[in-house]
Amino acid sequence: MAREAKVESGLEPKIGRGNPPKHTQFPKGKSGNPQGRPKGTKNLRTLVLEAARHPVTVEIGGEHRKISALQATTLQLANKAAKGDAKSMVEFLDWVDEIETHAAAAKPAQFPLSDQDIEVLQAAYERLKQCDADKTTE
Repeated sequence: MAREAKVESGLEPKIGRGNPPKHTQFPKGKSGNPQGRPKGTKNLRTLVLEAARHPVTVEIGGEHRKISALQATTLQLANKAAKGDAKSMVEFLDWVDEIETHAAAAKPAQFPLSDQDIEVLQAAYERLKQCDADKTTE
């Protein structure tokens, strides 16, 4: 189909990437996806987190206990690693290392001081030392 554009005052309307022909554009006030995503549908992240939090019954030390699926999976991985499964050991130790690294990065310094704070404290310390020196010479 040949391009049928109206020529107005000698200029052709610009058509190309980012400028589709007017007859193919959505009319104003009308959505391109009228049905859209149904309300209440869950994304993958939500589904995975729900599955991880879902309670399962396991036998620990002869007792039946209800724990989350995530906790059960972690226990299974730790048990396999403890039994000597090399792949499980590597994965479990990587998890532990990653968790400890995140915890250390999130933990603030015990006494976070800026450079200016340190300078003020050093100046005050020097003054106190001078006062002590003056008292001992008297």
